[in-house]
Amino acid sequence: MKGKVSKTMVIYDTVSHPLQSSGLPVVQILEIEMPAQMLSAANVHGSNDLDMNLHLTHDDTARRNFLVAFKQRVNLTMGGEIRQLFEAAVAPDLEKLAGRKLSDTDKADRKLAKAALEETHLYKAWAALTYISQGMMWEIVDGVLNHDFARLQKAFDMINARPGKLGTLTLNPNLKLPRNISKTEIHRQPGGFCFERHDTDIMAGARYNGGGLMYSAGRGRKAVAGQSGGDFVLSVLSERYPDFKPMRILELGCGTGRNTPSYKQLLPDAVVHAIDIAPGLLRWAHAFAESEGQAVHFHQMDATALDFPNESFDLVVSHIMGHETTQRGLPMWVGEAWRVLKPGGAAFHVDVPNQTGYLKLADQVMNDWQVRFNGEPFWMGWADANLKQIMRDHGVPDDALFAEYIKRGEGGLWFCHGARKPKTWSTAGRRAA
Repeated sequence: MKGKVSKTMVIYDTVSHPLQSSGLPVVQILEIEMPAQMLSAANVHGSNDLDMNLHLTHDDTARRNFLVAFKQRVNLTMGGEIRQLFEAAVAPDLEKLAGRKLSDTDKADRKLAKAALEETHLYKAWAALTYISQGMMWEIVDGVLNHDFARLQKAFDMINARPGKLGTLTLNPNLKLPRNISKTEIHRQPGGFCFERHDTDIMAGARYNGGGLMYSAGRGRKAVAGQSGGDFVLSVLSERYPDFKPMRILELGCGTGRNTPSYKQLLPDAVVHAIDIAPGLLRWAHAFAESEGQAVHFHQMDATALDFPNESFDLVVSHIMGHETTQRGLPMWVGEAWRVLKPGGAAFHVDVPNQTGYLKLADQVMNDWQVRFNGEPFWMGWADANLKQIMRDHGVPDDALFAEYIKRGEGGLWFCHGARKPKTWSTAGRRAA
């Protein structure tokens, strides 16, 4: 089974159907394209003791498919209806009261829009169903782990113990973990990213991996078979800088390393390093890279204070890390990425396209809800950040930097920022690790 398969999902529509007033249950049939390979190829290729993917049973798959359909109905259909309601009714009323047009870049107007939308029944229903769907997602993931976690933990233990590993895993038990990650259940993941019961525990990585893939599908994101974030980054870089051939690569905030091995696979002569603060995610990332046959060196390290010397990497990348940081941490890690970059090297950071001005007020209000109720504490701080100015503050020349939206191969856009360091650049006098 390859590519995509079409699943017919049956769900109850109680939001906006002409038969709703009859009191009868209303059923609407949805045709939804589901990725054929979302969590594991186990059902296709047979059992593999060292497969670092969640193995779903028939019932797990049915629950996952329902969840994705449910999330798509809430995120895409109801989200679209909220936008229509705002533009057709809420915004005109607010503009009449204010005596002016609302601005998508004015925080005061965002506050007005938020107060007004929160009083509508549609927004209240969307908020409740979004909250329910996220909790349901983690229940489904933990349901899979109830029967599959022992196999996954054994796979990690076997990979970690075997001699002649391709890459390395270096953990630092003395690292001071930033509270925005260690004390927060990001995405409402049970226990958070730093959940740990013993010194080989991979539960945080297992949950992160399962939840992330379900969440992306529920947002309507489609994956291109056989391609990862590394393919995207290297493709864009090759178009922009045809002469660029990185030999030392660093990924910041690698999480469970779903993108990391692709850099080594696509550039087999390169040395690839990756960092994160969460030990359970790094254990999973290490085992995944080894199971993929790729040599990657993983380190438990804080991106705001890297333990690498100045000018030590040709390419520094990150994938959807920026919006998981803080107001204080964002400029710090952007500066660190620039510090460790060699002259002639490139920094390329990929993240969600939710910037103020790019998104209209209704979407900003829905994103603000994520901050308060769905484990995204820096969602709006990230949206309001001026990445170009942050880079300028670290001395990055205007003609070297970028912050823009770039088309994804599977559809939609990524917000990408970074720069290429001039070959004549010197870090003399700057902080050395």
